Amino acid sequence: MGTVGGILVQILMKGIHFKSGKVGPIDLKPCMTKISIPPLVGMIIFGCLARNTFCTEYMEHYPEPYAAWVRSICLSIILLRGGMELDFEGKGLTVVLLTLVPQNSEAIFAALACRWIFAMPWALCFAEGYCLGAVSPAVLVPSCMILQNAKYGTKKGIPTTLIAASSFDDIIAISVFSIFLTVAFT
Repeated sequence: MGTVGGILVQILMKGIHFKSGKVGPIDLKPCMTKISIPPLVGMIIFGCLARNTFCTEYMEHYPEPYAAWVRSICLSIILLRGGMELDFEGKGLTVVLLTLVPQNSEAIFAALACRWIFAMPWALCFAEGYCLGAVSPAVLVPSCMILQNAKYGTKKGIPTTLIAASSFDDIIAISVFSIFLTVAFT
């Protein structure tokens, strides 16, 4: 169902005209020629619709252990795909700073807000903060690969630096989240 949503968004954005057989942008409005919606948006919307509409019949075929296994494989493939593009020679400090500073800042402020608003225990607040602070590799890695293939920022290595930082960011976020979750529930 998610694939159908992604294909529909691609058709809308690339403008495949079925009557004439030509490929060109659909002239919805003049402002739509400047805006590009990634197929991931359609996948998310159709996935939510499938989960909430066909939940009992559709989700019986995907038990939770299998779904968790598939999610782990998908994350591994995305991180592997991003890792094969990496070349961050001489950018070690930049990658470390891009990994730690934004993630820890966001996690700390989210934990403080969670403590102030919900009065939850500190360990659970930080688990929630690192859950929110994780960067989505499903969004960032393909986007940076598109930038790299289009040769945007490749002289300074910006796409590869972002891919490296997001990969390490996810590893740290998952690890620290697991530690705080274990502390909160033991």
